[in-house]
Amino acid sequence: MKGKTLLPPMLLVLVVLGIISILLLASTAWPPLAWSQQQDDTSNQQPSGGPQPDVGETVIIPKKTQPEPAKPANKPEKINPNEVYTLSTTTNLVNVDVLVLDSNGSPLQNLGKKNFQLFDDGVPQAITNFGTAEAPMTICMLVEFSNRWWPFLITALRYGYDFLNVIGPKDWVAVVSFDMRQQILTDFTQDRMEVRGALDQLRIPGFSEYNLYDSLAFVLDRMKEVRGRKAIVAVVSGMDSFSKLTYDQCLKTVRASDTPIYPISILEFITIRTNDNITTLQAKNALNTIASYSGGQAYFPRFEQEVPSDYQQIAEQLRMQYSLGFVPTNATKDGRFHKLKVDVVDEQGNPLTIFNQKGKKVKYHVVARDGYYSPKS
Repeated sequence: MKGKTLLPPMLLVLVVLGIISILLLASTAWPPLAWSQQQDDTSNQQPSGGPQPDVGETVIIPKKTQPEPAKPANKPEKINPNEVYTLSTTTNLVNVDVLVLDSNGSPLQNLGKKNFQLFDDGVPQAITNFGTAEAPMTICMLVEFSNRWWPFLITALRYGYDFLNVIGPKDWVAVVSFDMRQQILTDFTQDRMEVRGALDQLRIPGFSEYNLYDSLAFVLDRMKEVRGRKAIVAVVSGMDSFSKLTYDQCLKTVRASDTPIYPISILEFITIRTNDNITTLQAKNALNTIASYSGGQAYFPRFEQEVPSDYQQIAEQLRMQYSLGFVPTNATKDGRFHKLKVDVVDEQGNPLTIFNQKGKKVKYHVVARDGYYSPKS
């Protein structure tokens, strides 16, 4: 064809061979398919921290070796019941917390081991452990959250915030509320702001039922592994409308426990406003018995102004307890209930006479749990 120049055949062959050579040399610089896929997979992985590597880099992500940031020194941790102070050194030891109160409910101090006699089913026991020193306390606040009595309950609960100010910084506090069921609002903690936050959740109750007996058993079951000084402070009406447990079954649970119960009851508030003396009297007797069996004390403030002093007295009593420990002379593991009695005596074994600063004889009474269940073999 005119106007076109064709390459000679020999030159055309040389050109083709040159192109093939260039392609072969270039192929040796390409990575193998498996490595390329591995690189793609690596680039798609999300490292545990730090900036992302550039696409196409070969990155070996080291294992995380740096320790977790240290918690602030002042941040309290959750309770470990096994680390709580305990007087118990033997599995056969029975611990009994004792209060000696004057007629005003104030604890009497400066009593020694020689001033106590302890009887197990009427048989004198040797007191092997005795203590009065302060120790961290473990307190559960149990709050009735029922809309039936809530206008009165919230009055008593409002001063519960002040109760947090009279317990020590090393004490542990938990909050449990109940209506038809129990709810743990905060586990045991030394953080007072956490406890306040739990109480702040109690604003508008949704149910009118209340299962006091079940709730006491619920908390007592969780307190049984906690050793040392402990108590339940219950802001309640004292009535029960929804429990599976009967009153008698609740009393048996209370007797089997070593946790004193301190109810702050609004029954007097209710009596003044409703004139329902029969219902409130039954509930008052029930709370008094529950508190007595546990080694605690029930409070029934009639007026709002009495509530702060009641909380203050509970805190003082918990601080001023005498801790007695004994190994029962009757080692039979029969699983039955053993009656306890504690007397306050002088050096000759006679009832102790105490005088105040004015030389007037002081009336007093002893508060302690009334017995215990022995283990069953």
